[in-house]
Amino acid sequence: MRDLYSWLPIILACAAALTLAGVVKGVISVGLPLVGLPLLMLAVDVQTAVSLLMVPLVVSNLLQAVEGEGTIGLLRRFWPLILCLIVGTFIGTALFARLDQHLLLLTIGTFAILFSSLSILRPDLGLETHHERWFGPPIGFAAGVIGGMSTLFGPILSVYVVGLKLPRDVFVKAISLLYLIAATCLMLGGTAQGSASGKQLLWSAVAMIPVYGGMLIGQRIRKYIDPERFRLLVLGVVWLTGVNMIRIGLGF
Repeated sequence: MRDLYSWLPIILACAAALTLAGVVKGVISVGLPLVGLPLLMLAVDVQTAVSLLMVPLVVSNLLQAVEGEGTIGLLRRFWPLILCLIVGTFIGTALFARLDQHLLLLTIGTFAILFSSLSILRPDLGLETHHERWFGPPIGFAAGVIGGMSTLFGPILSVYVVGLKLPRDVFVKAISLLYLIAATCLMLGGTAQGSASGKQLLWSAVAMIPVYGGMLIGQRIRKYIDPERFRLLVLGVVWLTGVNMIRIGLGF
């Protein structure tokens, strides 16, 4: 019983972090690792936070990826990016235990702030369809490597997909489909590398409960948000998360 009392504050803090991350995920379809990882790291270490997010990343994106129609069309459109995303993710999971996590957070945070600030200040910037074949593969590979090391696929992928200026519902489906593929590779790679044990995956499955509750709240909120405000919310979450990652990386 004493052990339960000692663990209770940590469990409640993790549940609150996962619920809030789920709300953000439900509203803008991104933000589960962007919000969840820094908040979880206030209660647990980096490796525990990453392992807790593995199952929610897969299941939450699966729920959003199957909404609506057009899945095959999106797979055909993004297949070069997806292929490089898969390769990058497996490389990232192999590097996870070997790299300095503080340096990683500083690097990702800086890029998140730069990319999101540019998109906010220059809303006219966008990618034409014929440019996707050139930008998609390196974006996918970079997002995979970074995500494999930290679960943070979002800063690069979300800004890239926002730049395509897709309709809101298509954006939700596209980004969730990309996250689903990346998160599945992350879980498989983490299991193969030994960074995700059966016990950790079990706790990660339990973590889906507060995440799903938060997503239900967020989905109700999303119905009342216009497309431009939706775009700014996505970029704003990326920017704030970048700041928070730099704060954690610096040890504040």
